[in-house]
Amino acid sequence: MIYLISKINIFNENDYKEAIESSLKNRQKKILFYLNSQVIYESSKNLETEKYLLDADYLIADGYSIIWAYKKLLNKKIEKVVFTYSYLKFIRNLFIKNNSTIFYLGASEANIMKAVRMEEENFPNLKIVGYHHGYFDKNIESDKIIKLINQSNAEVLIVGMGCPIAEKWIIKNKDRLNPLLIFSVGGFFDFLAKDKISAPKWMYNSGLEWVFRLIQEPRRLLKRYLFANTYLVYHTILKVVFRSTN
Repeated sequence: MIYLISKINIFNENDYKEAIESSLKNRQKKILFYLNSQVIYESSKNLETEKYLLDADYLIADGYSIIWAYKKLLNKKIEKVVFTYSYLKFIRNLFIKNNSTIFYLGASEANIMKAVRMEEENFPNLKIVGYHHGYFDKNIESDKIIKLINQSNAEVLIVGMGCPIAEKWIIKNKDRLNPLLIFSVGGFFDFLAKDKISAPKWMYNSGLEWVFRLIQEPRRLLKRYLFANTYLVYHTILKVVFRSTN
């Protein structure tokens, strides 16, 4: 857990923007993954998940609990960077400005189609060159999906299939995927399709965004937050206490 958090290398939105622009400008393939308490918890149960995460070019703090743990463990303040907010704030415009071609992969068939339709209607200069839902058989249909992505000539691949499914699929197939930028973005497409509602801006860095999400999805998120956040807090405090006694 500690090692994974220490590998975070995007510290704020400016770093994030620079990483995206550099990849597009220099035509370098870059993979970007996010860390939150649930991702940390999942990686603690499966070392293979941690390996996939560490294979990314960039690890980004997505969650106030990660910001808190990073400060306690490394004595450095960083900022939370969430793809959904960043996309609406500047990433979409960045793609439009650079005339980037984009492929959406993830969510249900209904939500991915709705997300694409809404983006095309509201942002006609955004070049979405392909999309596919995320509920395909990863063992049987991956070849077909990869061919679809590559034939679209997408420079950007945005994958929303949840952790660790997305991370595992991306890393296993990274050498076969042609896009320059590959993001794992969790439930981003459900927010884009308005199936879920983003928390108000004032909650973004307040440490209370999780409360807003919990109210929306209590059954799915209560257990997740209970176990994942408890695990992260416990092991962070344990590490800090152990370090102070040595």
